[in-house]
Amino acid sequence: MNIVLEKFYYDALNEVGNIGMGNATTALSQLVDKSIKVSSSSLTLLKARDLNENINSDRIGAIVRVMGDLNGGFILMIEQDNSDILAEMLLKENPGEDNYMKRSAFIEVANILAGSYYNALSKFLNLSIIPSIPAISEGNSDEIFTKARKVTSGRMDHVFSLTTLFEIKGEDQHRSLSGDMFMLLDSTSLQSILDRIEEMRTR
Repeated sequence: MNIVLEKFYYDALNEVGNIGMGNATTALSQLVDKSIKVSSSSLTLLKARDLNENINSDRIGAIVRVMGDLNGGFILMIEQDNSDILAEMLLKENPGEDNYMKRSAFIEVANILAGSYYNALSKFLNLSIIPSIPAISEGNSDEIFTKARKVTSGRMDHVFSLTTLFEIKGEDQHRSLSGDMFMLLDSTSLQSILDRIEEMRTR
């Protein structure tokens, strides 16, 4: 299904993103008792060729499937080195933790970011959204998207991208790390979102 997004729809979805990232910042800061700022770029609709831009980069991705009024999912994707740094900073009180604990910390970050976005989307557009437990995938971006297709049962007709920046401030450190969050939707779900936004515009 060919769906054309007008600027009004992008603006509405970006506003949801701003609300979601604000909520994520609060949740992460409370979790680790550190000053954490999470910011993102404008939402971008990707084409198929865009998905393989960083195919040679070793990355880790946490994939959250969503069901209910939306069918699709979210991916938080970050380079392996940045993922380890992020996890170590979050686990500062327990240095030297094994890979399992580091992956658990990364999953928690993905849960907070994806949850903040789809909760904002749910409240903003009155949608029922049911998330799954995140699945982890490691490799290049193509391998992570391939697993995401399986996790979401192939519901990836439309892929939106948000470049995400983490700024973490502690007593003795200040680090900035970047990653990417992707929203995956089938055509029916995207059309439902656009219809809800259109209803708001015509009220």
